[in-house]
Amino acid sequence: MKGVKVNEVNGEYQVTDDLEKPAPDSNQLLVKPIFGAVNPVDELMRNSGILVTSWPWTPCCDVAGIVVEVGSEATKFKVGDQVFGCQGVGFPGSGGAAEYCLFRDDIALKKSDHISLAEAATMGVGSQTAALGLWSGLNIALPDPQNLPAISDEWVLVLGGGGSVGGYAVQLSKLSGYRVVASVSARSVGAAFTHGADETVDYKTPVDEQIAKIKKITKGKLHRIIDTTAYNANFVKKVLEEIKDDAGEKYFASVNDWEDFGPLPGGAKFYPISLGPLARPESKELNEILFKYIDVLQAFVDVGKVKPGEYSLVGGTGFESFIEAVKVQSGGSAKKVVAKLQEE
Repeated sequence: MKGVKVNEVNGEYQVTDDLEKPAPDSNQLLVKPIFGAVNPVDELMRNSGILVTSWPWTPCCDVAGIVVEVGSEATKFKVGDQVFGCQGVGFPGSGGAAEYCLFRDDIALKKSDHISLAEAATMGVGSQTAALGLWSGLNIALPDPQNLPAISDEWVLVLGGGGSVGGYAVQLSKLSGYRVVASVSARSVGAAFTHGADETVDYKTPVDEQIAKIKKITKGKLHRIIDTTAYNANFVKKVLEEIKDDAGEKYFASVNDWEDFGPLPGGAKFYPISLGPLARPESKELNEILFKYIDVLQAFVDVGKVKPGEYSLVGGTGFESFIEAVKVQSGGSAKKVVAKLQEE
């Protein structure tokens, strides 16, 4: 099977034709990836070996493609369906930069007619990470897509609100009945408002000014903070220190799942967002949580209430394009970077 592989920690990405074609278990789908999006975890895994169970390893955990084989107990999809999502990382068959990869039937999403396959490839990691952070981490009630809650006077602070995970965190917070203040760069203000943010704060301004603006905006109604960048622990502690005497329990979720934050001001409860173990047999609790959330995400995507962000399509068609896309993403692209891996 053709695809991209890395032979060892710090090894180079290379296109090869000697990958082993995966075979789906009873609850899995064999999918032909058409588009793949790059995530920071790809380079993290290559450089550190974190989450990689064996070498060679194939990257790409944001995939959109076509079902070509269905496991004996998989009932949600059929051959020919177009699916997308994050299906785990680091284990054989999980890498999307290949002719075929594996999806779990119960945590795959079906592409809606109003989005393209390329757009669908950008949505899995971001939306699933945001869902975990908000609905599990910030103690926000899972909304009913058929009966959305009214917008309350409670606020969610989304750090990195102009990025992929941050954009979905903004959208899902609004759909869950919360107002949103997004911390963004100047170039991402428009994206944050497009996603539904009520207010923005420029993270490049002095910290004291940011916190003063956040307090003025939220008026004692800020109890939930999500950091979608992993680099805002000290800032969050300063915000929590300023609001620690406000009534109500406080919650903080972060994609930084490796740092010990210790006791937080105001007794805020910390939730590490750990999507990495997704789809592994030993991750039963995480898989069951995502299974609940997938149905809600699917409903929102189908009616256009959760929308893909902007993306850049890099290179031509072929697995070489994924390697090129990694370089573009590593260079600091403001948009999600996507490669077309093969023809339908």
